[in-house]
Amino acid sequence: MTKVLTFSGIVQGIGFRPTALRIANALGVKGQVKNLGGNVELIITGDNKALDEFVRRLAVLFDIKNYESKEIKDIKFDEFKIVHSDFDKNTPFLTPDLATCRECEKELKDENNRRYRHPFISCINCGPRYTIMNTLPYDRENITMSPFEMCDKCEDEYNTADDRRCHAQTIACKECGPELSMRIDDAVKHLNNGEVIAIKDIGGYHLACRTDKPAAVNKIRELKGREAKPFAVMFSSIESIEEYCKINEKERELLLSPARPIVLLEKIKDFDYSICGDSDYIGAFLPCNPVQIMLLDEASPLVMTSANISGEPIIIDDNDIKKFGVPVLSHNRKILTPLDDSVLAVNNGKAQFIRRARGYVPLAIDIGKKAKCDTLLMGGDLKSVFGFHRDNYVFLSQYFGDLEDSAVFDCYKDNIRRFSALHGFGIDKVVCDKHPAYYSANIYNADIKVQHHKAHIASVIAEHKLEGEVLGFAFDGTGYGDDGAIWGSEVFLFNGKGFERKAHLDYTKMLGSDEISKNADLALACYLGGNTLIDKAIENNINVVNSSSMGRLFDAVASLLDIKHYNSYEGECAIALESCAKKAVSAFKLTPSLNPKEILEQIKKAKNEASAESIALGFHLMLSELILNIANEYKIKQIALSGGVFNNRLLMENTTRLLEQNGYKVYTNELVPCGDGCLALGQAYIASLEE
Repeated sequence: MTKVLTFSGIVQGIGFRPTALRIANALGVKGQVKNLGGNVELIITGDNKALDEFVRRLAVLFDIKNYESKEIKDIKFDEFKIVHSDFDKNTPFLTPDLATCRECEKELKDENNRRYRHPFISCINCGPRYTIMNTLPYDRENITMSPFEMCDKCEDEYNTADDRRCHAQTIACKECGPELSMRIDDAVKHLNNGEVIAIKDIGGYHLACRTDKPAAVNKIRELKGREAKPFAVMFSSIESIEEYCKINEKERELLLSPARPIVLLEKIKDFDYSICGDSDYIGAFLPCNPVQIMLLDEASPLVMTSANISGEPIIIDDNDIKKFGVPVLSHNRKILTPLDDSVLAVNNGKAQFIRRARGYVPLAIDIGKKAKCDTLLMGGDLKSVFGFHRDNYVFLSQYFGDLEDSAVFDCYKDNIRRFSALHGFGIDKVVCDKHPAYYSANIYNADIKVQHHKAHIASVIAEHKLEGEVLGFAFDGTGYGDDGAIWGSEVFLFNGKGFERKAHLDYTKMLGSDEISKNADLALACYLGGNTLIDKAIENNINVVNSSSMGRLFDAVASLLDIKHYNSYEGECAIALESCAKKAVSAFKLTPSLNPKEILEQIKKAKNEASAESIALGFHLMLSELILNIANEYKIKQIALSGGVFNNRLLMENTTRLLEQNGYKVYTNELVPCGDGCLALGQAYIASLEE
């Protein structure tokens, strides 16, 4: 019997073809396998039982979205072999970059192995994928390994079915692979001498220094223009992380996953104040490539942060990195796609993205809603992420940052073109945010404009494939409302077809400048008055907007309690308010209200009776109670929570607990950030409703 099998799913850059070869040899199946760009095609011949077992084993081992099988006239094959690829332009499910696997790390440290201390060791199970892919199908000639001709030993491994590097497209060794610009030992000397160095990694350059060298840490702050935001720290092992942080099983799983993300962990021991500042957490992560592994073996832990001026894209160009004027550990393998490190936290027992990038992009998300045509989703301007919707799948880009920065905007536009070309997507329809002044909304003539907070809630509905009515709470700092006001505390009823706004914080007239999102004292003055200039501006409607922002209310509370008065980075005041609340022995009882002035007046009065910690905790618990009260009013059992405010662990945990105790099922973003990184996913869902 002879069959033609076509598999779709994550079948590129993941060792599908060599695995098929090994299974075929084990079962005595003859035939061939080849990449088709988006799919893999196999022609197999043998007895029916062997063919069924062949398919079963492949389906178990790989993330197969679907496969087609058809019987054809018998073809005689002498063996099973891998043949040259074609490009069929079907929907491709590309593989993200994968951290160095245990087998390769063992070889890296084995003095008797020919790849001992080889900085580019990899196999079919690990190594760069998406960042070095020029075009499909995923073959050597189509990635940035193409200039490096395999030596005889590597070629033998490449063609040996039972070898772990059979058809591993990144295969190389010291004789034939890329080369470093500096010896690892010399880089370690720079670090141990208290210097900052730049390191070219998988998705771009990092700036690194030892954690016990405060002067070097402060130099990185100076180089990046990063005043106070905590730095991530790379550790050599889980055991070394445990010296500084609490780690639960879910956090351990994330740290050790092939994505190797930064995970925000609760401190039990701190570094110098220059690294994490007042934060309760350490952004900890483990090495994801051989260069990092070797460096961390000799100098651990290290501050490891993206090499860029704060707000600009991560640097991938070998010339651009020179502007920092620090020693550079580079290599001669080109990076095609810039990717920052992904950042996650475990919130209420679930993984929660802060930033979705290396290790996860460009994995597709099945939303259960089919696009009639290739649809470009522009996302938003802050924490910008674009996407494409084809069939039931949404393919999201990496995080870019704020499009107000011209370099970020250029990078965003360049990557739309690259992402589209690499995946073979057309731009048949465009969906954007409703904000008329968003940069992302003005690149193309959009076919559909989606309100910001509706997209937040739709993203939760999409990733959980929710059916029926949903009550959604979208809490964040800012988003353009249907009425032209600045929204940010929105409650929507979704009936399966559309969204109806049911509640929000009462509008407050606020200054229309960007400074309002930074200066918490200004926000407080807009709520309570007392500042003559601001009072007059509000009275005369000079450069003011109506706002229902929950983010600004958090800022105002932090200011009123004298906890933090200015956001030197986004969310700093809210983070400080949460940190203060967690120190409370008990909570001061506040009455739930949708009137922000009334809430702040309660807090102002409470300052005479209770500590800042107690009031801060009371504020968090009051918001959870407010959400429950609104849920009880509408009695819809499916609750969706989204928006950057829900990065707050205290708020998320208490709200979820309270709702679940009262019989509600709570859904949150798990596959995308709850901040603006989820907007493109929500836009896809809403656009599909209109088709």
